[in-house]
Amino acid sequence: MHSRSVLLLATNKQKYLNFALNCAYSVKLHNPHIPVYIATNLTPPQGYPGVQFIGVSDDQAKLNIGTKVYLDQFIQTDETLFIDSDCLCYDNLDTVFDACRGHDVTVVGRLISRMDEWGPKSAAHGIDNFGTDKFIIYNGGFYYIKKSETTSLVFSKARELFADYDKYAFGRIQNGWENEEQVFAIALVLNNQTPITDDGKLMTDLYTDRRPGILNVLTGARLLKNNNHYLTEARDRYPTTFSPVVLHFGGNNIGSYPYISQSMLLKLNKCGLPVFLSSFITFVCMDIPFKTYHFIRRFIGS
Repeated sequence: MHSRSVLLLATNKQKYLNFALNCAYSVKLHNPHIPVYIATNLTPPQGYPGVQFIGVSDDQAKLNIGTKVYLDQFIQTDETLFIDSDCLCYDNLDTVFDACRGHDVTVVGRLISRMDEWGPKSAAHGIDNFGTDKFIIYNGGFYYIKKSETTSLVFSKARELFADYDKYAFGRIQNGWENEEQVFAIALVLNNQTPITDDGKLMTDLYTDRRPGILNVLTGARLLKNNNHYLTEARDRYPTTFSPVVLHFGGNNIGSYPYISQSMLLKLNKCGLPVFLSSFITFVCMDIPFKTYHFIRRFIGS
């Protein structure tokens, strides 16, 4: 049995499985030694060496992203990295596993005080309901999970809280979905699990750089900027530039550039085209038109 693996989740819609397959392919490109598992209630495709599929029950799948409270039931190895299907991998994941050493379950984020972050009303809610004012702010696109008794306690608590989601006034996200991040934030704190520092080097999103100038999933080239921008503000906990191992594109970005550019690279390479040719075709047919369009749009807008 391998001691480490990657787990993805894709339920209910074919497009989610397609995204998971893209992610799995990117993982195997840079980590041929790490097995990848996709938990799904959809029909598994053929032609993805090193990728195995795990069944998800209908009761679990109907929770949508809330299915993550059952991730511990899908893990196959001693250490598992769960990565959202709308992510892509750009480098060796051993550095990420190593950064999580010493934890049973962890995320990339920040441990905060509700009082300091959101004020007395939020602090009182945390203390009254959970006995703590501590909370973890993190991106649910990434979880490190180790097989252990503590892990079982974390997930058991997360499922307990999730069952009373509205009772605790947890907020819902788009489509009215229940969001697992809030229950895990509490379950982790109550079981003394701390987050990994959020500095943009392990896993991050496109918040500070929506269209990176250097990004190629085949070669692993990536460089994101952390500067004040007309759309966003810089994150003070990030360096000026950073190169994450895992990039979380987010559900709102997977139908637009640059995700479709990265997806094209993967599809061309999977069809047998070498890296240089896949990169050249994508640059000419995708990157130049999109970058020209956005340059003109910014110029006109200014």
